[in-house]
Order: sequence, then C-alpha cells, then structure tokens
Amino acid sequence: MNRIGLLLFVNLFFLVGNMISFNQAMGAEKKGEYLLPGTIKEGWKVFTMKKCSTCHAIWGEGGKEGPDLGTLPESYVTQSQLAALMWNHWPEMWGKMEAKKMPPQKMNKKEMADLFAFLYFIRYMDEQGDPQNGKVLMENKHCSKCHPVVKEGAKGDLGRWGMYINPILWAQMMWNHTPQMEQEMKKKGLSWVEFKGNEMVDLIAYIRSLSSKMEKVYLSPGDLQMGKKLFTQRGCIQCHSPRGEMDLSKKKDFPRTLAQLAGMMWNHSPKMWKGMEKKGMERPTLSPQEMADLVAHFFSTQYFDEPGDPARGKGVFERKQCNLCHSKGAKTLNLSNLKGQISPIFMAQMMWNHGPEMLEKMRKAKVPWRKIDGKEMADLMEYLNRGMP
Repeated sequence: MNRIGLLLFVNLFFLVGNMISFNQAMGAEKKGEYLLPGTIKEGWKVFTMKKCSTCHAIWGEGGKEGPDLGTLPESYVTQSQLAALMWNHWPEMWGKMEAKKMPPQKMNKKEMADLFAFLYFIRYMDEQGDPQNGKVLMENKHCSKCHPVVKEGAKGDLGRWGMYINPILWAQMMWNHTPQMEQEMKKKGLSWVEFKGNEMVDLIAYIRSLSSKMEKVYLSPGDLQMGKKLFTQRGCIQCHSPRGEMDLSKKKDFPRTLAQLAGMMWNHSPKMWKGMEKKGMERPTLSPQEMADLVAHFFSTQYFDEPGDPARGKGVFERKQCNLCHSKGAKTLNLSNLKGQISPIFMAQMMWNHGPEMLEKMRKAKVPWRKIDGKEMADLMEYLNRGMP
C-alpha cells in the first residue's frame, strides 16, 4: 500500500470511518436532502477513477500541474468554501484538461459527495513531523525532566507511547494525566509550557522514532453521534455551549491537524481545569474511544457553513451576472425549479458536469468568469433555495 493509502487507513478512518449522512437545511424553508456527506474511502476511489491525480497530488504523490490537495490550508475550509474553490479554479482546470485532451468524466451526486468527504477530511491528516526538531523540543520544553527517553521501561519513559499511532490517543492520555503532570511540574519548579504550530507533530514524530519495533496500537472509528452525546454528558457543553463565547465550532484558530488538536488541549488544560473547579465540576476521565468520538463530533461541526442570507444572495446572483443565463424567464436554465435542492455538493456537481458548456457560452457572450468566495456561495445557495424570490 502506498503512503496515501497507509495514512488514510491508519490515521483518518478512525475519525470519520463511521460518519453518517446528514440532512441539514441551513435555513431553507423546506428541509430536504440538503447535505449528504460521502465516505472518504469511496472519495479516494473517485479521485483516482476520475483521473484527478493526473494534475493534482496528495502529499506529493500525483500530478504536479495543479496544487497539492493534501497541503494543509491556513484556515479551515467549509463545504461552501470548497465549492467556491472548485468554481474559481474551473476555467484554468478545464484549459489544462483540454490541452491534455482529457474530457471531464461526469459525476453523480454520490460521487461528488464522496469526493468532498475525501478532499475535506484529508486536510486533517498530520504531517510526518521532524524527529530531530522533536528531540530539541524534548529538551527545550523540559519534557525530559520527568520523561526520560534513554532508559526503556524507566518511570515516565515516553518511548512506550510510540506504539500509539493515532494522535487522538495522545490527546486522551494528555487529558487524563494533565492534573498529575501539572502537580509534578510545580514540585520541580517548572512553568507550564505551550506547543505552537507543528511542535506537537515533531515531538510525536521523535517519540515514535524511539519505538519503531514495538507493536502498534490503533483505534476504532469515532462515532460523531456518540461524541455529541458525550459532549453533554461529560460537561463540555457547560463551557463550550453552541453559539457561546467558547463555541468550538466557531473557533477561528481551530486546529488543522489531529496532533495540533492534542497540542491545543495541552495548552488549554490549566485554564480549563480552573474553570471546572470554579463551577464545582469533577474532572472527567476519557477512554481512547470516547476521545475519538468527541473529536469526530468536533470536526464534524467544522464541516458545515453558517446559513446564508437570501437578500445578500440575490446581490451575488446579479453582481456575478448569473441572471444573464439563469433568469426566471429562461426555459432550460431556470434555477427557480431547484428550490430547496441546492447544496455545496450540488453546486460542485453541476459545475463539474456542465462547466465546459457553461464556459463556452460565457466566452461567446463575452462574459468573464466571476470568482466567488465561500460566504458569497452560502448566500447564493440560500437565495436559490428560496426559489429566487
């Protein structure tokens, strides 16, 4: 199995392998099959079968003409943003496909949903990390004061942690042992240290390198519905309520990778424990599976967009000159017939299947291809879902 396959099966399926279908109206008057996230494994097949890999690489493997789609984004990418990125990239993409004499293979709704799942969640895969940087961090962060890594089996030896493949297992162990670690650090006169950027990734890479011959421990897929229940049962909701000041789903600097999530939990632990003590809350312990379920829930909330605004969507419809071809008076291109059916996946599917024809008509009419951002896409979809009032 190549590196893409190995990383997918080992690090990613545990998170969303059990991901169920969602139906979310995002503000539409009539709820219908508005959103249907697909499965990552099937999306990987679509990516290969539709020859996306001819131009696009995943983690360096594949074509070089287009951007590497496994590259971590600077910020989280929602469905609407992903659809907007595909829309903006289409003329250039189609031009390269024409040059290669590659006719686009049409996609049905399920295939596009699966592709979305693959492209979206692939971004949360952890980079390999630099063991040498991790070794330096081990000293600079004073981890080695309590966790020797030279004497295998010694008290506090972190080398044995290298058997844990999934970063969520690291997050779970950090969560459960943070109070104890905090006390030990105070005894030794050590201040609490924080991990920034990919420092946690490098540290994990170093510790893994110390136990390459050990039998690896994996984790079952996370269940986001169970994670949602645990979020309430374990008291997380008391501080991180939806739409509250510390709503995790709206956190702008939400971690981009699993290891970064482990780092965020470490950084936040002292403040979190103090807040729980003030509220008289007990510190709950979590099993590895419970942590996987909670993380699946956290990541799923980042997948959805805020409801769009139909009034602003009407402005987008006119400003981007969509009304030139898709007005209510048009017989074959009247989008008002699609009321309640529009979703990011639908928009991407229609763009992919009808893009060449649409691009040619726009060229003949001398209408430039208008770029759109994620928020505009969400507003436009809400306008279309209201039947273009």
